[in-house]
Amino acid sequence: MIEFKIISLDYDNIAWHECKKRIDFIKNDRKDIKHIFVMSSPLLDGYHVYIHFNNPLEWNEVIYLRNRWKDDGKRLVIDIQKTIPQTMMISFKSKSRNGYRYMEIPMFSNSGNDFA
Repeated sequence: MIEFKIISLDYDNIAWHECKKRIDFIKNDRKDIKHIFVMSSPLLDGYHVYIHFNNPLEWNEVIYLRNRWKDDGKRLVIDIQKTIPQTMMISFKSKSRNGYRYMEIPMFSNSGNDFA
């Protein structure tokens, strides 16, 4: 059985206001969330959200939550077809374009249920 304690979400081409609304929904949807970390994607065209849980989740529940929390649909379809746990829910922390390397930028994190 495959279990995960972190879910990563990829929100492309959305404004910060919409991302914040989704994070508020996630925060109120579950009581077993330990931390939420939000990073700006490397090319600054969206956000990567990392949700850490107190207890491990089974893969079926991870897929259900990613769909419920509006993760990138193409990424969901690709991950459903994977069988090796280490290759599931990959988010690129850096990308290279025209000889330049772009990195994720930390936006914020929370501890418990209150945002810092």
